[in-house]
Amino acid sequence: MRIRTVMVLTALALAGCRSAPAAGLQVGDEAPGFSLPAVGGAQVALSDFAGVSPVLLFFHMAVG
Repeated sequence: MRIRTVMVLTALALAGCRSAPAAGLQVGDEAPGFSLPAVGGAQVALSDFAGVSPVLLFFHMAVG
């Protein structure tokens, strides 16, 4: 039961993080290139993960 609750809360949290798609993008389109600062200060770009199957881990302190 606890795992199911965590999964539902995670799905709801991720659904709430969605923003409006950028102009001209449709569902299924390839994501445009972008980069963001990493925890250590270096830049991490989407292109750094080309050809890799990433795993998304989401932790929320209130969930436990």
